[in-house]
Amino acid sequence: MLHRVLKNYDEKNYYYQRQTGISWKKFIELLDTIEKKGWKTKPISALAKGYTHNDVFITFDDGYRDNIGAFDELINRGMIATVYPVKDFVLDGFSPIDDMALHLMSTPNVPKDLSLSLLGGRLKRILRGITASRYRYLRQRLFGIDVDADSTHLFMQEHHLKLYNSQGIELGIHGCSHRAFTQLSPSELNKELTENYNWIRGLGCRESMSICFPHGKHNKKVIEQSQLFGLIHLGVDCETFYPSVLRRIHITEDYCG
Repeated sequence: MLHRVLKNYDEKNYYYQRQTGISWKKFIELLDTIEKKGWKTKPISALAKGYTHNDVFITFDDGYRDNIGAFDELINRGMIATVYPVKDFVLDGFSPIDDMALHLMSTPNVPKDLSLSLLGGRLKRILRGITASRYRYLRQRLFGIDVDADSTHLFMQEHHLKLYNSQGIELGIHGCSHRAFTQLSPSELNKELTENYNWIRGLGCRESMSICFPHGKHNKKVIEQSQLFGLIHLGVDCETFYPSVLRRIHITEDYCG
């Protein structure tokens, strides 16, 4: 499981601290290891037909634009991956958690407890369950910030996804707003899944659809509704009580697989 692939490692960077970013050097090391061991990369949809111990399934979450270089490298090596873009992030170029992270990284002397809260505390839990409009309202009320951080080139655009899908990079469902599915009502979840499914199909994806749960959050009701849109369900590297939800290895800068 990958998110961002950044040019250089910087321990002060939010994405490294949150363990959602790796350096280009680390990414190349991972691909070299796959080649050296003779493993074969496959898209997530191939899991429907089974797998062997030599199969590797590379996934990218959210649709960050720095994944483009990673996709080019994969294609040049004859490798395949699956990407789970968030519809609203791609269309609007905006994400609440990323916006707050960019503001904090550009602000000197940020209180340590605030940074820790965004990395894994109360602030992060709040942000993963609210809409963009609600986030902007709270940002202004709590922090006095009226403008969005510059995220012009943070996420891919639709034409990028269409291009790479045509070259073998598979697309999957990851929600429209990236809100945790467990925090949505049945009607809200159905709307998220339906819109996301139709959007991915419109980008050219013809494979059997898979679903990557935002933030890895799921329960019995979420799984039951999701089965109407895709039979392969992905979580994160935490434990799950549901056999149908597959765990993924969270690749970080210090990963030594």
